[in-house]
Amino acid sequence: MTTDSFEAPTSRAAILRNAAQLVSLAASESAAIDASGGLSASLAAAMRSSGVFQMAFPAHRRGLEMGIADQVDVVALLAAADASVGWHVGVLNATGYYAGRLGDDAYAELYPHFDLPTAGSFHPRGRAVHVDGGYLVSGAWDWGSGAAIADHILGGCLVEGADGTPVLDSDGRQLHLGLWLPRSAVVPVGNWQTLGLRGSGSASFRIDTPAFVPSGHSFDREAGFDRDANPLNRTPLVSHYALGGVVLGIARHLCSIVGESLRARSTRSDSQLQVLGEVMLEVDVAYAGVRDIARRTDDILFSCDGVFTPAHEARMTAMNAASAAMLRRILPQCLELAGSHYVFDSHPIQPVVRDALSALAHSGTRRAHFAGLASAALDDSGFGFGVADDRSDWLRRIDKT
Repeated sequence: MTTDSFEAPTSRAAILRNAAQLVSLAASESAAIDASGGLSASLAAAMRSSGVFQMAFPAHRRGLEMGIADQVDVVALLAAADASVGWHVGVLNATGYYAGRLGDDAYAELYPHFDLPTAGSFHPRGRAVHVDGGYLVSGAWDWGSGAAIADHILGGCLVEGADGTPVLDSDGRQLHLGLWLPRSAVVPVGNWQTLGLRGSGSASFRIDTPAFVPSGHSFDREAGFDRDANPLNRTPLVSHYALGGVVLGIARHLCSIVGESLRARSTRSDSQLQVLGEVMLEVDVAYAGVRDIARRTDDILFSCDGVFTPAHEARMTAMNAASAAMLRRILPQCLELAGSHYVFDSHPIQPVVRDALSALAHSGTRRAHFAGLASAALDDSGFGFGVADDRSDWLRRIDKT
């Protein structure tokens, strides 16, 4: 498959069709991705050409501004073929979100076209010293997923004055900015030797000598809801929801492997059938839940009067944690169905299991997010305790008809 095998990524339908074409290429290179710890140049070029890193560019920049539900589907589709490929899409698709936060001059400078994938890491936070016209930035960042194939790299920094005094935001917290780092100043750290998700290339990077970043090449990482912003940037907190599609794709891949294994057997016990049925439905329910919350979030962000509240944010975050809980539940069941031969490197389930364990190390999978949802619901008397209580969503659905 070559880069000219894809449609020009100028419509939602074209990108969805291109993503479907990428599945076979990602699957065919999966073993090589795991062994090499990165994407091949040809696969990276194919992904760029397909437009899967461009879904979130805002409409006012002539981008497609695809909904979060579509973004989740694309990530999950490719993660079912190879988790590291899906991870790259989940992370580098944030390019359009980042670009949408720039002013006109900075956007024209940094994004003369859409094919400029942008990696970013906000943990740990670096240091940005406010100087005339911008910031002197230094620091070390972990989890630089996709940086190896990205054109731009962002780093999250806490801002301080020249005298070291913290610069505060409107809420009295130290200002936390995302800044486009000068590529020439970024030093890669080759420390990504991992159990799974090896091909995500999530190595650390650093800037040792403070580098200048113009003030226009930054955005407030913790800005509140802004109804006047473009829909996907009304809150900066939705840009990585689609990354949860990786967990869905891994779960689907596990289910497919053990399902095909049982299909090939001449005999199957009732207990094996029961376990497979439970796994299938667990995966289906998680897909439905993640997609439904994505749809509801789209409805809010793309409506003229929608407000994305802290409770909505908490529900979105907890939904990804819920799908991770599903993956934790089905993993031992899938290993039971696979049988003892899964310990061999030649067994197709083994790399998927390793990817699952690495994906479950991500902070977005933590059970603590469930407490955040409960707390936000208790603090918001108009929110209710489940999606069936969301009257505003029901009214939006009526309006659509």
